[in-house]
Amino acid sequence: MDYSYLFKLLSLPEDGSIIIDNVEIIADTKFVYISRPAVPVYCPNCSCRMHSKGIYKRKIKHPVLQDSTCIVFIVSQRKWKCTNCNTYLNESFPFFKPHKQSSDITPLMILNAMKDLDRTTASIARQYHLSDTQVHDIFSAYIDLPRLELPEFLSVDEVHIDISEEEKYALVLMDFCTGQIIDILHNRWKSTAEDYFYSIPFEERKHVRFIISDAYQSYIDYPQNFFPNAVSVLDSFHVIKYLNGLINTYINIVMKSYKQLDKERLDQLNHDMNGDNKSIKESQEVTLLRKYRWVLLKNQDDINYSDRRHYHRALGIYADTYTIEKMFLELDGKFSMIRDAKEKYIRFNNSWFDSEESAITEIEKLIAEFKGSRSYVPRLFADYLKKYKIEIARSFTVTEVSRRSSKDSERYYSRLSNGPMESFNRKPKDYKRNARGFSNFNYTRNRILWSTRNKPAIKNTPKSPEEIHSYRGKKRGKYK
Repeated sequence: MDYSYLFKLLSLPEDGSIIIDNVEIIADTKFVYISRPAVPVYCPNCSCRMHSKGIYKRKIKHPVLQDSTCIVFIVSQRKWKCTNCNTYLNESFPFFKPHKQSSDITPLMILNAMKDLDRTTASIARQYHLSDTQVHDIFSAYIDLPRLELPEFLSVDEVHIDISEEEKYALVLMDFCTGQIIDILHNRWKSTAEDYFYSIPFEERKHVRFIISDAYQSYIDYPQNFFPNAVSVLDSFHVIKYLNGLINTYINIVMKSYKQLDKERLDQLNHDMNGDNKSIKESQEVTLLRKYRWVLLKNQDDINYSDRRHYHRALGIYADTYTIEKMFLELDGKFSMIRDAKEKYIRFNNSWFDSEESAITEIEKLIAEFKGSRSYVPRLFADYLKKYKIEIARSFTVTEVSRRSSKDSERYYSRLSNGPMESFNRKPKDYKRNARGFSNFNYTRNRILWSTRNKPAIKNTPKSPEEIHSYRGKKRGKYK
């Protein structure tokens, strides 16, 4: 039978050095029987003619063209012996190495599949008809990515990985201008940061000018500890997040007081009816505070105001947006002033300033105004602004940005923020959820970097099995 099409599809040499004896299809597996013609073989040591010790068959899995069909080579391989110097030699084939059960192209296809962070090791193993451990070992053998060079604009943040107490929050370093991940550290401890950054040459650390982060004090201190030419920048997203946290806490306090009224109403009802009810339908006030807190938390410009009335099942009334807003603000006398303070800061945050000094001047005006508020929420926020006013003012610095998804010619200008970092932090969290948790930080780090970097490099010489399995995971617990 003519099997010439298989030589082209499977990239096998057509010089007669390899023979396809037969092709057999059983269920969803295609078996391709391959052998070499019997030719004289001479010892590489003494040049004497070698004698055949017989033919043994090997199964080699080949992933090319695999969709729902598994392609398996049944290789007839001879073993030769030199009777003069007792040298043994096995026949070699160009598409697999000794002691391997898959073809040479398998690792490359596995590495390509693992660029998709949404795919688990188990799903890739099923695709290529290997075990989870084999896929894990192939990836660990070829991928061990180094850190990138420190950029001028460095974004810093943590992501929750929860491998162990020592590896609970991984520290992520990102180039703000390109969106590339510089490196991922196993925790954000001060001792870990000291060992890591002091291992980087001083001249390279001098290149960093801005450290963009949240208000975590260790991040704020990075410039004075590690980067002599850098300054701290407090991300505007985290400032607004802090303000919304204060507002949310105050709403919960107000809701707690209305819940207490509901409890007193329940006790009175049980007393009057001689009942033993455990609960009562919550009041309209509690429902408003629980389900409609967007009146305070959402930016006023983002609220879709409409005078069209529709039925609110939770409240049991027909109402439009204006009515809901009015009902919510009337629940507490300080809600209006809290929202006014929030909207003033949002307008300030959306402004542009020609210098850091002009931004500081506006912040000081806001601090003075919030300090005189009758509500403690603006007053607490004023203390926060006073503590970090310089770092907040630096966030209005504008720089040129070229994102990974953009072409080289497509550049734009942006304020300094941790927005790209917050977008990246979803990827490790989604990966953790798909993988049902992590147990090996180095593997996790390399998998994330392999999936997110533009042109990651593969090791020329893969790691040995001893190097791959040098990692020792969590100690096995006692059996129940």
